[in-house]
Amino acid sequence: MSKALELLHEQMNFEYESAYVYKAMAAYTDRLEMDGFTHWFDHQVAEEIEHGEKMKHFLQEVGYDVRYKAIPEPQYDYESLLDVFKAALAHEQEVTRRIHEIAEVSKEEDLRVFSFIQAFIDEQVEEEDSVSKIVTKLERAKDNWGALYILDGQMFARG
Repeated sequence: MSKALELLHEQMNFEYESAYVYKAMAAYTDRLEMDGFTHWFDHQVAEEIEHGEKMKHFLQEVGYDVRYKAIPEPQYDYESLLDVFKAALAHEQEVTRRIHEIAEVSKEEDLRVFSFIQAFIDEQVEEEDSVSKIVTKLERAKDNWGALYILDGQMFARG
């Protein structure tokens, strides 16, 4: 099998791991009783599973033998809402790096994968922008719980 397919298979597993990471982040915001932020993370979980499923189906369509790998235990404790969203941004940046690597390799060796991965390249622009804006808002709000509750309410808009 091609290296591009192997990288896509690794990414499929990483998408499921990402869902697990975001589940742990949702558990953290739930402990803070920040229902809007929890809703945002829960939506993120569903999106990551959807991405993994799309990748799985593509891999199966091209005859790749899909295997699921063990998922490491995610981080559960954070210093603050800002800290958890900085971690989410770093995670999305890692996803972007991986997607770009798949694109670079597939451009040279497997145009089926290159065509498939394009949508994920576009998706990552939106993902990083969305999380980056939340980080900025949280940095501005600092420890002002009034502002944090307003932001929490705004997080319900995602869906």
